[in-house]
Amino acid sequence: MSTKLSPRNLFLIVLAVCLMVLALWFVLRFQPRQQQITDLQGQLEPLQTRVTVMRSASQGLPALRERVAELRTDQQEFLTALPSAANFGSVLDELRRTTAATGATLNTFTVQGGGAAPGLPGGVRPIGLNVGVTGKFAQMFETLRALETAGRFTTVSNVALQLPAATSFDPELEGTLGLTVYTFDPAQASASAPGSEPQAPEAAPSAPGGTQ
Repeated sequence: MSTKLSPRNLFLIVLAVCLMVLALWFVLRFQPRQQQITDLQGQLEPLQTRVTVMRSASQGLPALRERVAELRTDQQEFLTALPSAANFGSVLDELRRTTAATGATLNTFTVQGGGAAPGLPGGVRPIGLNVGVTGKFAQMFETLRALETAGRFTTVSNVALQLPAATSFDPELEGTLGLTVYTFDPAQASASAPGSEPQAPEAAPSAPGGTQ
């Protein structure tokens, strides 16, 4: 014997089934999808930041290449201006002329051999030089100033003065100047292993699209 449902009861049953199906869809489909979208958006933000940084770096790449080329030109000019290690006698002649121009006298010199120093371009060789000079105080001072400003290939590292007996207000002084002379040896420069050329960074990727 079958029982016929009233339209009202049939409507309530259908409504309950629909609500149950909707609840299952919300729990099993909608919520996981929303969580997936949230996770993808969290991954997208750092990628967009990285793309922005790479685009900014790629825009500054031409200026960076020009700056590198300028630095290489300056370095080559610097190396060209250095005295040759094989012609160190010209450096001593220049020192004699410098001291003679100030009125001092170059008496002795001692050369200390130097090898390649870290942090310098290939072929640049610093050589220690101790110079014995005599003269009045003003002459010694002018000699020291002339050596410091003579050129960028010579630096004064040490100054030692010997004071004589006080026989006058302007006595003859004896001093030893410690110099470092930077020379250039083409043989060492060619023997140095050339560094690899810096590679340009890859083009910045396009910004990832939004989640469909």
